[in-house]
This record gives sequence, C-alpha cells and structure tokens, in this order.
Amino acid sequence: MFPWEHAAVGYILVSLWARVTGRRLDGWAALAVLVGTQFPDLVDKPLAWSFGVLPSGISMAHSILVSVPVSILVVVVARRYGAATVGVAFALGYLSHIPADLLFNGFFFGNYGVIRAFLWPLSHGSESSMGGFFAQTWFYLRRFVVFLRRPEAWVLVAFELALLGSAVWLWLGDGAPGVALLKRSVTGIRRGVTK
Repeated sequence: MFPWEHAAVGYILVSLWARVTGRRLDGWAALAVLVGTQFPDLVDKPLAWSFGVLPSGISMAHSILVSVPVSILVVVVARRYGAATVGVAFALGYLSHIPADLLFNGFFFGNYGVIRAFLWPLSHGSESSMGGFFAQTWFYLRRFVVFLRRPEAWVLVAFELALLGSAVWLWLGDGAPGVALLKRSVTGIRRGVTK
C-alpha cells in the first residue's frame, strides 16, 4: 500500500474508535495516527533497501511479534503521561498497517507469500534487493503504473477513491484535527526564520 492509503485506513479506524468511545481527536492524535500508519515502512524499508540490515522491506516493524508489543507499550506510556488518546491513535494506526498490507498484496497483486513476512523473525517474505531507498521506491511506483494499465485496475481506483473520500469525510467531521497544530508550527518556523 502507498503511504496515503495507510494514512486513510488508520485515520478511519481512529476516527471510528473516537466516536464510539466519545473521545475528541486533536492535532496530536491526528499526528500520532499519521506516524503510526507509516511507522513500519519508515523502519523496515530503509533498513532493508539502503542498509541491508533486514531481509525485506516488510519484516521487523511489520511483524505481529513486534507490532503488538510496541503498540501496547506506546499505549501504556502514553496513558502514564495523560495522553491515552494519542497512544491509542498511534497504536491503531500502526496495527492497521499490517492487515492493510496483507489485503493489498494478496487481493490486488496475488502475493499471498507475503504472509510469512508478518511473522519475522520466525520467517520472512521474499528478500529485497539493496538497491537503495529511492531505487526501490521507483520500482514500486513503476509496478503500480503498469498495474493501472490493466482492465481490472478500476477496482483498485474505485477502492482508493472510496477509502480516501471516507477518510477525508471523517476528518472534516472530526473538525479537521491537525490543521491548527500545523498552522502553529508554520507560524513558529516563520518567526524563527525572520528573527
């Protein structure tokens, strides 16, 4: 899955969780879910593609043997510091990444062997070449463009539009959390540069 797809899936889950539990999502929770949804790729892909430390871009941080304990730890620490919503937002975002990758790789690309990667270090999926982060990213983008030329790609396009549209609709309904945080950050940076 691409980063925006992971962000959409994670945000949908966090928004629904917040609505069910009566919690309000703020900018920090929105940032936490964004980081959580990208976390496995931010760890595994550079370590595999650029440094050759991991066997695949889907291994350690994608493993349920790592993601579940890390998510629990984040929630416990966040709760201890009075930021339970932020901790849960990160954990749900992180944990949503794994089934989303399984669905995407299996359903759209027929790569059911990837399931082994989610049990690292007991097993791992196909090994990645160490061609560098940008070369591997370019490879996957090209593969995606080739896939879009196939007639059945309309299913993926419709799915993505529905997914992204749902996430944006929920985000707007939640009061667009994160916009105020972003404005404060930009204002702070602008003030720091102009001094």
